[in-house]
Amino acid sequence: MSQVRIISTSKVQLPTNAGTDYPSPGLTIPLSLFDVRWIPYHPIKTLLLYPSATVSSSSFDSFKSSLALTLPHFHFLAGDLKYLPSTDDVAIVCSDESGVTVIEAESGLDICRLAGGSIHDVESFFQLVPNTFHEEMPMPVLSVQLTKFTGCGIAVGISMHHAAMDAWGFSQFVDCWAKTCRDGVVPSNLAPIHDRAIIMYPGQEEIKKKLLNARAPNLPKESKLTSHLLDVIFKR
Repeated sequence: MSQVRIISTSKVQLPTNAGTDYPSPGLTIPLSLFDVRWIPYHPIKTLLLYPSATVSSSSFDSFKSSLALTLPHFHFLAGDLKYLPSTDDVAIVCSDESGVTVIEAESGLDICRLAGGSIHDVESFFQLVPNTFHEEMPMPVLSVQLTKFTGCGIAVGISMHHAAMDAWGFSQFVDCWAKTCRDGVVPSNLAPIHDRAIIMYPGQEEIKKKLLNARAPNLPKESKLTSHLLDVIFKR
């Protein structure tokens, strides 16, 4: 039985007034030959636990407002992984409706036990991250679940498709979001590079096409997705 109750679901929109200010290559981000291998995998689930965080009526608002400030600098996270039939390719595509779905929830679970237990309570962990399984494109790149616990404590559950970002890039995003939430402004030294055009490899387009056909031959539908789960627990 679920011990987490969903309160609401909303979307943090990608600002449309930023226009061409989005980092290159713009609103359609082609994948590299190193990205396409991850297309048939489930999104990676990451869980951050803050057992001592004070819960207030504005807690969720702070997380969402700081995400809205951070998102333009990582704009592709607001997009969808889409199949492009005209080129038989897959890319991350953003539009005027793009944004990150944010689930707000509450729970009576013991967050201190979850964060400090020597044996991980995987069943409870799954209740604290977004359920974003899709058998067919388009697939959201990023989804977030914010869960407040009785008394104190907040969990931030993140679902991110590995085709969009590696572990280092993901840690940069989380670090930026956390600092923006703490300070109210985006760090001034932030300059991420998202353009896959900097990757140069002989015959890369041919290799990419072969990898894509081999790993996801039934695009846009791929019913035999491979399970790929990574639970990362941070105690703050």
